[in-house]
Amino acid sequence: MDKDILQRYFFIFSLLAVSILIFFIFLPFLEVIVLATIFAIILTPLHNRITKLFRGRSSLSAIVIILLFTIVIIVPTFFLTTQILNESKDLYIGLTNHTDLNYAEKVTSLIETPIQKYYPGFSFDLSQYVGVGTDLIIGHLSSIVSSVFNIVTGIILIYISLYFFLRDGSKFKKILIGLSPLNNEYDEQIFDKMKQAVISTVKGVLLVAIIQGLLAGIGMKIFGVPNATLWGSVSAIASLVPGLGTAIVFIPAVAYMFVIGNTAFAIGLMLWGILIVGLVDNFLGPYLYSRGVKIHQLIMLFAVLGGLSFFGPIGFIFGPIIVALFFALIEIYQTLILKKNLS
Repeated sequence: MDKDILQRYFFIFSLLAVSILIFFIFLPFLEVIVLATIFAIILTPLHNRITKLFRGRSSLSAIVIILLFTIVIIVPTFFLTTQILNESKDLYIGLTNHTDLNYAEKVTSLIETPIQKYYPGFSFDLSQYVGVGTDLIIGHLSSIVSSVFNIVTGIILIYISLYFFLRDGSKFKKILIGLSPLNNEYDEQIFDKMKQAVISTVKGVLLVAIIQGLLAGIGMKIFGVPNATLWGSVSAIASLVPGLGTAIVFIPAVAYMFVIGNTAFAIGLMLWGILIVGLVDNFLGPYLYSRGVKIHQLIMLFAVLGGLSFFGPIGFIFGPIIVALFFALIEIYQTLILKKNLS
């Protein structure tokens, strides 16, 4: 009996030790695995349809999906990043050569003057904020360009992982369910909750941010704002800021158009921001969220922001997944544990 207990403890200790080692082995590739998993979750329905067209050839349909993914996502992202980098450098050169400082000072005065009537201590230096912002953008994009090897390696690993997740995703799922001590019903509930969290976050937050950034860039291009691609990208990021959103970018842009004398374009840009870009956030976002995970939007907002703060960029998805897992476990606790205690 003592020998059996000793064997059990030895096995548990060995399993924990090996699990910890495996965790640290896979840790450098955590972002790759998470991103590939997210893409696989989103693309699995399309993969299933293409597999049916190819008469069950899952491997071939996975290759087709990856080719489509490259054409639709990777190639445009590459050209967009290049354009943003070029526009950031142009803006930075304009500021350092003082060609745009007069406009920056006028916009600063236009914003400061009415507010200082009520809050005398208020200060707003647009050129400083723009300078810091462009420094950050150029710094990050330059570091991205300088680490091309790491990016290419990461993309290749994502492609490889995505291929196997699409082809063998159901097998991986069965393995995990088989290892779980919970009933299959509860395991399926957990997987479903996490899947909904991924889809809701991508569609309800990321997709809306991309659409808002795209519309903002188009509007700024139409109404003559310089470096429209750059500011459209900044608008996409700004749309994630609760309460302010794309107004962070549109208010200075509209003020800039007023300062340079393009009153009609300034009014047009303001209406574009309110009626076109604003409506996407107010109507499309909640609609996409309502079709996904049944967790309150405020909780999901903090999950996204907290995930970004704790995990970095990958936390944008990781935070909501963890929150969804928590609520799935709470639901299982209510049915599995509380039900036992009440009986």
